[in-house]
Amino acid sequence: MAKSTGPTNKPAGSPGLGEKNISEELPRYTATGNDRLPSSQPLPSAAVDELTSAFSSLNLPSWTEDVNPDTCLAHLKLLSAFQSLKEDVGYTDGLWDLFDARVLQQQHDVNPKAVENGLKLDDEAGMALARLREKRWALFVARAVDRYEAWWRKLSKSYLTELDFERDSERYGGFTYRGNPLSWGENILPPLDVLMVWHAHMLNPRAFLEDCMLHCLNGLWTAGMPWKLVNHAIDTSFNYNVSKECKNAWENIIGRKWDNADDPMTKTLKCPTCSETNEIPWTTCGVPENFDGKDPGLLGEGYGDGNFVYTCTKCKRVLTREFLAVTRFVKDVQDLLSRHRPMPGTVLDNKTGLPKVIPRTAHAQARFERTFPNRLIKKHLRSKLLELTAPEATPAATMDNVRLLIEEALKNDGVLKEVDEVSGRDAIKRYRLGGEARAHTRRMMSRYWDNPSPFALELGGAVLRQGVFTEKMNKIDWLHSPAARSTVSRLIKKYERFVRIMTLHPQHVVVPTLDVDLAWHTQQLSPPVYTQFMWTKTQQLVDHDDKIDEDKLSSAFEWTSRTYQETYGEVYSECTCWYCESIRAAHVSSVGSILGVSRNEKTPPVSESFYLSGRASLCPPNNSAHISAHNAVRTSIPDARRDAVHRRLSLAHHDHLDRNYARARRRARRRGRNLPPRDEYYGVYWGYPYALYGPYVSPVYPAPGCYPGGDPGTKTVGSGGQGACVAGCGGGSGGCSGPGGNVADILRNRSAVLPDRRAAVQGEVVAVVVVAAVAVAAAVV
Repeated sequence: MAKSTGPTNKPAGSPGLGEKNISEELPRYTATGNDRLPSSQPLPSAAVDELTSAFSSLNLPSWTEDVNPDTCLAHLKLLSAFQSLKEDVGYTDGLWDLFDARVLQQQHDVNPKAVENGLKLDDEAGMALARLREKRWALFVARAVDRYEAWWRKLSKSYLTELDFERDSERYGGFTYRGNPLSWGENILPPLDVLMVWHAHMLNPRAFLEDCMLHCLNGLWTAGMPWKLVNHAIDTSFNYNVSKECKNAWENIIGRKWDNADDPMTKTLKCPTCSETNEIPWTTCGVPENFDGKDPGLLGEGYGDGNFVYTCTKCKRVLTREFLAVTRFVKDVQDLLSRHRPMPGTVLDNKTGLPKVIPRTAHAQARFERTFPNRLIKKHLRSKLLELTAPEATPAATMDNVRLLIEEALKNDGVLKEVDEVSGRDAIKRYRLGGEARAHTRRMMSRYWDNPSPFALELGGAVLRQGVFTEKMNKIDWLHSPAARSTVSRLIKKYERFVRIMTLHPQHVVVPTLDVDLAWHTQQLSPPVYTQFMWTKTQQLVDHDDKIDEDKLSSAFEWTSRTYQETYGEVYSECTCWYCESIRAAHVSSVGSILGVSRNEKTPPVSESFYLSGRASLCPPNNSAHISAHNAVRTSIPDARRDAVHRRLSLAHHDHLDRNYARARRRARRRGRNLPPRDEYYGVYWGYPYALYGPYVSPVYPAPGCYPGGDPGTKTVGSGGQGACVAGCGGGSGGCSGPGGNVADILRNRSAVLPDRRAAVQGEVVAVVVVAAVAVAAAVV
């Protein structure tokens, strides 16, 4: 990437993250104790002031220059407000006509003598109530995304064009370091649910940058999260309070009610085929409290339900989410042809994630790989794609139809030569399309899978996955700790170390712990600061992958933990759960430990010093900053053979963790400590506990069928699968939320970890040979 295309006109990283000596020892986390009164008892005002002292008077400038303790604490306040909002929605009986009584009545109908079997009833009813509460929240999030889209469209007044690709202007080449930030004021703050969706959008940095560039929202991107205003709006009980003028401005300008629940229960949608306006119910799952008919279930066919189906009142076209995704794609094709608006996925350089001005000569542009999808559509596929949504086209098209058309084109050597204007002697030879052209074709397609919105990713799923992180932050509750400020100061230093590892090992996936992830998220919410910082450190805009295979995540976390421990001489995951003990045990070579040649077995051993220092006693298994796995998903592979390979790899990883924990227990006993047998890791969803293998696996979403964008904890990869996009483009892309995740990626990731394992094994073999040689020599003497 040319230097002029990067954010190099802004000052280099600030002293907060750019100049400190990150090799210095981190300050220790401090025990908070358990001296808070039970929640059922009112706290004296002095105690309230003490509990909220860390975040009641934050020093936040209008323009955030860098991540600092105050912005991290303000971020924790915002997350607490999100968590309070979620609980208010989920536990509001009767919201969307979803009453708890229907669950309790069903249980009574199944087992009238429930009192005699109370435990079983409690379990069944608990899970059923969890699903019902999750359904309320899923509908709320779907409506929040729709409201965010309405806000976004009001902010956008222009659109990027292909001609802008040639210019180093504020609209394209200079987008990341030119322009003026949006002038935020208290009267233009959006509602909390919209703020929540925007928050999730920004935590996908490349997707957010692309969307802002396509819609010419330089001011919004440059301004980032208005921390001072947001912090002022959230009180110490985490209520979001704004003025009446702010609410009126929202309702008058955006045309929506301030409260999500007060918006209409129908979605106004024009039929893509005949342009008839249809009023579509948001859900078909609600029933009156005293309803005694057949239960409609929680899947539903409304616009916010998991199985949206609606027949147009005029042309009788059956509308589904898949068809709406195709119509969005065809609409973007029409804008490309008539208004020269580039397709999503062709805006940012694939390697750096930043804008890169294209050459101005016609010959160079004809083969510029990033814009290949635009040329393919304009020169070859235009008519075939436009026919997909024609009234006579039956059955209704899906993105699979688009995929098949692109696959056919990519297999045709003549088509590729036509699109890239290959002539002369080159026209006689076989033409091979460049890897970047295939990658951007894949990226373009990933924007539309199960995603009829104008954004680069399905934001409903993004909000739900971020909610996992929010719940964990709320559970740890650093905000009410007397050591809150020193805690966030410490995690910022740890984040600096994390980025240093990322810089030194650009080919590795580096996985954060929960504390590191808080600082990472906080910096991402100031996009120009984050972009400049990452450009200075890594020469790219480092993405925050929203969907990553759970086993891939765990393997990468093991590598990250090992590298951190070797580099800084401290444990990475300060937690005493079985998983973290297993990860630390994997860093130690058995033979190397005996011979004293293992880099992770100093005197005292790094892992043992964690206990000797007393820090381990402050890090309980169920409430510590271990792996941050909110983006962990289960991988679904349509191809049975590849799926079998993937499952075997997953079982092998489980076996690897189990064996390492057994080693950790044996070592602990030798040092006079006892580690308990491996137990399941428990989570709680809407008051219902569920067991997981470990903290790295994808969380359980209690009602996976009720989400409009599909199960947020699963991604499908492989040719023909959701997000796999196009055969011939170099493999699956992992869905609309980010790259990677297919079996090849998992194998590559495991091979990235295995060299260190192989090196350790080779070292053990060498050591054994040396010992044997010494023994033989001694015997000879």
